[in-house]
Amino acid sequence: MDGIVGPLRLGWNALLFNEDAYEEMSGSASPIVRGLIFIAVVGVVIAICAFIGTGLELASTPNMAEIKDTVFFYMQQMPWWDIVAQEDPEAFARFEESFNRGWDIFPRMFGAPDMGSAAMGIIAIPLGLIIRWFFYGLLAYLFARWLGGTGSLGATLGVLALAVAPQVLRVLTIIPFVQVGGIVAIWGILVAYYGLKTAHDLPWTRALWATLLPFILVVVVLILLACCSSAILGVALGGQS
Repeated sequence: MDGIVGPLRLGWNALLFNEDAYEEMSGSASPIVRGLIFIAVVGVVIAICAFIGTGLELASTPNMAEIKDTVFFYMQQMPWWDIVAQEDPEAFARFEESFNRGWDIFPRMFGAPDMGSAAMGIIAIPLGLIIRWFFYGLLAYLFARWLGGTGSLGATLGVLALAVAPQVLRVLTIIPFVQVGGIVAIWGILVAYYGLKTAHDLPWTRALWATLLPFILVVVVLILLACCSSAILGVALGGQS
């Protein structure tokens, strides 16, 4: 039990910026294992709360099938409907098929509650948190060492696992229509900053850069990929003309 309670205790203390939590995690015998346990537990808890919240949101949302039928009915009453039907008798069937197919996709894209996606989140949310933790931790470690840090990779991943602690605020999504994304992101960055500062014994300016440079690198890479894709697409289209 202590294997779970210990990391949770450290996560709570890190959430409150208690420096002892970062020092204990970075100095522990197995910071990566403790960090992995912490992230997995937090991820499962917030995924279950999100699943319950989706159910409550769905219960308080008007019946989507009735909305679809109402929208389709009034579309049929529009003047253009009879004109199109007269010119092409099969247009009605094709439009109805496209309308039904689109209705299965677009409500989810615009945030309609979906129990299937919420159920998949019980696996996807912890896994996503773990993947982001590992890649961000690896980049932050490289930048921290480049800036003069002395911490090990294990200590870095350990303290950065505590940066997942603000994700517990997402349990508030159990309340229908509640969103906490911005607060979670900012709080997580602050926890990561304190963790890197402690694990690598860096002055605050270098710790800040070690915290932010992984994000900056990702943004730069995405911009370069977008530019390259645009250039390749432009060349391809130019060659066809």
